[in-house]
Amino acid sequence: MAVDLNQIMKLMSDPQIQSLLKGLFSQMSGGGGGGGSQANLSGLVDQLSRSGLGPQVQSWIGTGKNENVTGAQLQQALGGGTLEQVAQQAGTTPRQAADDLAKVLPEIVNQATPQGQLPDQQQLQQMMGKLFGQ
Repeated sequence: MAVDLNQIMKLMSDPQIQSLLKGLFSQMSGGGGGGGSQANLSGLVDQLSRSGLGPQVQSWIGTGKNENVTGAQLQQALGGGTLEQVAQQAGTTPRQAADDLAKVLPEIVNQATPQGQLPDQQQLQQMMGKLFGQ
């Protein structure tokens, strides 16, 4: 399935999708170094990789074709608590949140890693600012 960047951007303009992504990245920042609300792409990548989605995540970071992931796979990889909290903040169900995230996460990670490696925190913050129109 080819990814339509226009479709991704349309999804990204949806306030609920933005809320889901902000909440998810905030959850992944954990207690690491005082930047509680900062997006933590590496934390998300680590969590998904440790939870059995390593090949998919590596395809998003790499320069080849992005492998798809399902909402059910994300639910399992992220754990119910994280997804419930993110969904509640966005005003949706955990299942819908997982399905929505499954549509946009591969392209978000792909766009954040154009050279096939994770950006540093400052670059990531700039990219997220553009993504969320800040």
